[in-house]
Amino acid sequence: MNADTLSDLVLAVMCAAIAGRNWRMRPALAQACALLGLAAGFGVLRFAGLEQAIGPHRFFSLFAACAGFPLLAAAIAWPDDPVARRAPAATRTMLLTGAIGLTISSTGFIWWRQIVPVLSILAILRATMLDRSTNGIFGALLMTGSLVMAAIGQASPVVLGPLTTMQWMHYLMASGLWFMSRSELLRVDGAPQT
Repeated sequence: MNADTLSDLVLAVMCAAIAGRNWRMRPALAQACALLGLAAGFGVLRFAGLEQAIGPHRFFSLFAACAGFPLLAAAIAWPDDPVARRAPAATRTMLLTGAIGLTISSTGFIWWRQIVPVLSILAILRATMLDRSTNGIFGALLMTGSLVMAAIGQASPVVLGPLTTMQWMHYLMASGLWFMSRSELLRVDGAPQT
């Protein structure tokens, strides 16, 4: 197993754990993590040498950028909204934002896949700072770092310390998602989640 495969595997496992733990009570968070985990899962296959996984990895990475991040923002920034609390509403939102994102991206506006995650993380960061959610703020900052690594890595593969920018992106995203899933903003019936 190479280092790229391992970093995607860590992200996929983290996403699966968060999705499984939150599927009933926080469906938007669970569905966003499931979508990000699906992209990471295809990344594991891709970097393990399965050439047929390249297309699905690219597709689900784009879909996760356009739909998973807004759903994550809805789950954390607006935890009492029906989109955050009701599985059908979360699914409809994911499909709609994903379809819009894929359509815009297919017209040649390639920046859409970078703009949407940045705006989503800014919404999360604002909400967690207003609520003074330590876990949420730390998670949002880690996610911001993962987006910075993705932007740096788009230009060319860069090695920072022992890891490439892509590996940093995966590890920072996995850590950020874990901290955000522990955010004090995510309450069910007024009680913090454990």
